Amino acid sequence: MKWVVAVVLRVLALAVVWEAMSSWEPAYALYGLVSVGAATTLSLRLVPPGRMFRIRGAAVLAGWFLYKAVAGGIDVARRAVRPTPDIEPVVVRARLRLPPGHGRELAMLLMNLMPGTMVQRVRGEEVELHTLSLELEPVQQWADLQDRVARAFGPDPGPG
Repeated sequence: MKWVVAVVLRVLALAVVWEAMSSWEPAYALYGLVSVGAATTLSLRLVPPGRMFRIRGAAVLAGWFLYKAVAGGIDVARRAVRPTPDIEPVVVRARLRLPPGHGRELAMLLMNLMPGTMVQRVRGEEVELHTLSLELEPVQQWADLQDRVARAFGPDPGPG
């Protein structure tokens, strides 16, 4: 039953997105059917029913990520335009608290998308973070990101 509900809700949501993008032009109806079907299939594969993000946690994560991305971009730009760039690249290690699976992968992806710090590699239960400066507090940023991802995924962000 949860699969039926998930399919119906996702098809409806994706159809609304498609309609908003195409203004429901009849000439594009076939493209819409194929696109909504493919997107629904992909979403079910990536986030099966029962593993759906918690809506509030996902919204908080998205807002925090956007804020950090903009603030980080401004900081990196400020460092780059100085006559002598204000960077001291360093690699630091941080604890990896999320279990293997979608939550962990999302956290690493988001960390790599934020300016100034990126996941260089995973070693056991630690990640190596390459950062432009320790002033960016990469270990704290990583811990905050993992907390927000865990809240968005719920108590079990492991593999589907």
